[in-house]
Amino acid sequence: MDIVVTLPASIKWSDYQKELLLAEDEDSVINFKVSSFPTNCSVGDKCYLCYKGAIRGWMKIVGFSEKPFQCTTTGKQYKGKFIQRSGKFYYIEPIAMKGFQGYRYYNG
Repeated sequence: MDIVVTLPASIKWSDYQKELLLAEDEDSVINFKVSSFPTNCSVGDKCYLCYKGAIRGWMKIVGFSEKPFQCTTTGKQYKGKFIQRSGKFYYIEPIAMKGFQGYRYYNG
């Protein structure tokens, strides 16, 4: 089942697009921190992205990880549970949705 996550409004879309481009080659992943893994979601499902009040597009989920990592863009160290996405980001016509924390199941 597909999910939707919210990108914090404090992140500039232009900066995030750089990360999306880096992950396009499928050798890099974008991690999204969650408190628990979705139980009805699998590798290959879609992960939609909500930003500033609208769903903007989606990427494929390529994994779930609990390994600490260092962000190659910011240099910050992170640990916890992460939903991993990689490959092309598929832009869509924005769909209104109020932001939230964590993830929600979504039937786009």
